[in-house]
Amino acid sequence: MKRFIFLLALILYQVSLFAQNPSEDFLGSWYTYGINHRINEHFSLTPYAELRFYELATNYNLAFISLRGNYHLSSNSTLGLGYAFLDIDTAFEFDNAPNIKENRIYEQYIFKHRFGKLKMQHRGRLEQRFFNFTDRNELQQRFRYRISFRYDINKALYLMITEEPFVNFQDQVFHENRFYTGIGFNVLKHSQIQIGYLKQNIRKNNLNRIQVGISIQTDSRKPKTALTQL
Repeated sequence: MKRFIFLLALILYQVSLFAQNPSEDFLGSWYTYGINHRINEHFSLTPYAELRFYELATNYNLAFISLRGNYHLSSNSTLGLGYAFLDIDTAFEFDNAPNIKENRIYEQYIFKHRFGKLKMQHRGRLEQRFFNFTDRNELQQRFRYRISFRYDINKALYLMITEEPFVNFQDQVFHENRFYTGIGFNVLKHSQIQIGYLKQNIRKNNLNRIQVGISIQTDSRKPKTALTQL
């Protein structure tokens, strides 16, 4: 556990380093909200929303909303199919240019396992991205792989580390990488708040982001009743 805390402190110390352009000089933010609703043993729905700023609470960057359907193959493996809509402002300073719109379809597979108290998750996702630029429409495709580690400190706190490289099928193949480390709080039995630091390397830009997320799990399955033998 001490190693996780040391790594978190080291990453946060490097937030202000390696700035190269105006967007890199500022500490931005990502605010996320997600729900996972279990319908039955095999199906669940995941609505998700995200709001990004170039600075902590100002200078709008991106809005992201999505809905994903999941098919649970087993307790540790899941297939997913989703749709997302994005409204993107690519300029750091305020300008008069219209935002870019993106409609996205994606397919993914998640596999979970653990080593003692360390929980691991692997996610592979294939995305078809339909962009609406001011002068043209364009289809782009990419693959992203995310590995995440979760360590439960106690019933209330846990630590998270994730690494996610992107493979672009267009011009710049390795165009993005995201590294995240943070701490989570189990607010209630089925809801969490997570706060952490995200290092986003995208098209030769090094962006530093604070990420704050809320996640909720709901379940419409009937509770299983245990038979008592007399």
